[in-house]
Amino acid sequence: MSLRRTTGVAKGTKKKPNAPPRLFVVSPHLDDAVLSCGNLLARCAGSVVCTVFAGRPREPMRTEWDAASGFADAHEAIAARWREDETALALCGATAVWLDFLDSQYGETPRVDDVAEALDAQFRRFDECVPVCPLGLGHCDHELVGAACRQLLDSGRLERYIAYEDAIYRATPGVLSDGLARVAQAGLRARPVRASAFGAPTLRRVWATKRSALRAYSSQARAFSGFPPDVARIERFWCVRPISRTQRGVGEKAKALSNDRSQSLGVSHSSDSE
Repeated sequence: MSLRRTTGVAKGTKKKPNAPPRLFVVSPHLDDAVLSCGNLLARCAGSVVCTVFAGRPREPMRTEWDAASGFADAHEAIAARWREDETALALCGATAVWLDFLDSQYGETPRVDDVAEALDAQFRRFDECVPVCPLGLGHCDHELVGAACRQLLDSGRLERYIAYEDAIYRATPGVLSDGLARVAQAGLRARPVRASAFGAPTLRRVWATKRSALRAYSSQARAFSGFPPDVARIERFWCVRPISRTQRGVGEKAKALSNDRSQSLGVSHSSDSE
């Protein structure tokens, strides 16, 4: 997968002692990283944001969302959104990597395997950074990226990553629990992580930085008629990692024993019959 734009932290760049870690944040679209973890980016200067669906379609089509954003066609929209993304990330002290996959609104959906391969190449390139990925909530593009990141864990290409709750979509009842269920179904474990673990700049400063960065995405604010209130809620994170084979085996054995006991008692579990 070719890159439309690539800037960022060079491999081998030295970090100041006791400085917050540099992050490599995977963003489905050209705004999601700031919407979902702008405060975290403000804490961790020098981070890199890799946007998956940052490609420009060949034909200058006009979609409903781009029209609501104030653009004449997709070419104008993508050019403006690249500029917005650079501005917003610079305010957070981060830089951009843009992949050429197309947003689903443009009628193309890549394979999960292809997205996983492209992300793996970037994780290797920026292997000194802490990987941060979306849980993959509420939107087909987000869910695809979440699946690609989980695939990298399942294949052993990543040991673990920090997952952020996808802003706006997490506010829909049931969406977050569904996302965490997909993590568990993939044989992975998700545990809450405090943002303070990544450094301790004043909360007032990081919120001010995030607000400034959000204003840079003016076209998206226009389409939303103002960003939904969820973007101002506390950012939440999870450490996602594979469950060890031993733990997985114990869990499966316990479930089997529970099922055997229930059957002997004439009890059925609705979750097993659905």
